Amino acid sequence: MELDRKSGVPYYIQLKEQIRRRITQGIWPAGTKLPPERELAKSIAVSRNTVSQAYKELEGEGVLSSARGKGTFVEDTALIMQQESRKEKVLRIVDLAMEEAVGLGFSIDDFVSFVHVRGMEKKDQLSRMKVAYLVSNPEQLADVNWNLGPGVNLFPLLLSELQESLRAQECISGMDMAITGVSRLAEVKILLGKQHIPILGISLQPRLDTIVRIAKLSIGREFALVCESNQYAEKIKLALRQAGIYPAFRTLIQPNETNLREVLPQCGAVILAPRLRFRVEKVLPENMECIEFHFEPDAGSLNLLRGALLELKGEKF
Repeated sequence: MELDRKSGVPYYIQLKEQIRRRITQGIWPAGTKLPPERELAKSIAVSRNTVSQAYKELEGEGVLSSARGKGTFVEDTALIMQQESRKEKVLRIVDLAMEEAVGLGFSIDDFVSFVHVRGMEKKDQLSRMKVAYLVSNPEQLADVNWNLGPGVNLFPLLLSELQESLRAQECISGMDMAITGVSRLAEVKILLGKQHIPILGISLQPRLDTIVRIAKLSIGREFALVCESNQYAEKIKLALRQAGIYPAFRTLIQPNETNLREVLPQCGAVILAPRLRFRVEKVLPENMECIEFHFEPDAGSLNLLRGALLELKGEKF
């Protein structure tokens, strides 16, 4: 791999694209183990942090997966091919808009300038958006790393706090929008009846990379399932059943360190709510797979939410 040292494009972004290109070209098929961070950093003369950031972002996108003590691997290549297909669709839209602009007498430089200015306007608009995300489980408070656009501020809040705390209700009054799961939508509309802000119901699904990692480990292995509430543990089990995965579980709800030290060595891997990772990692047996179970809005909900935010901002400015 070679990086363009004069382009001004951050090295980690260049590295991400080169890794992505190797995968789409079939050079690195699914299951390929990537070079260790230190080794790759040395070979292309960048810092290890640059490689680490590229790997981490690709892992967050579901393109790569990492296993403690084993390394970083290419995930199912169908996902990245799907992402590339969506990118090509957007590029076709850009091409059509550019041809239209040229047909109206503008130069390509004019078109690039228009797109940049309009993009910065939208980015600035979204950077001032405040969205309350009302959840019923404490685990969901730490699981809100969604791509809603640059600078959208998402504030997770427990429904129980909204029902009991005047301060929480005052916080909601300063929001531009509230979102919640579709099953809680009617309840939230009643709770926020006097707030006069848009309320949107969304559907959540487990992240694809989470399901893939569990599916690869599930045969003949018992999982430790570590959560803060029985409700969230059942939510995870239901999501796995719907994906056709039926592992055996040792469920631990708000376990202390003694419980974890006793149970984890008896299991083949551990699934946990994201904000419990630090507690579990302190006592995790060496080389045991530790999988955070992430939920995210499905594609339809995410597109609906992004559109609603842009529409709302257009009304305000």
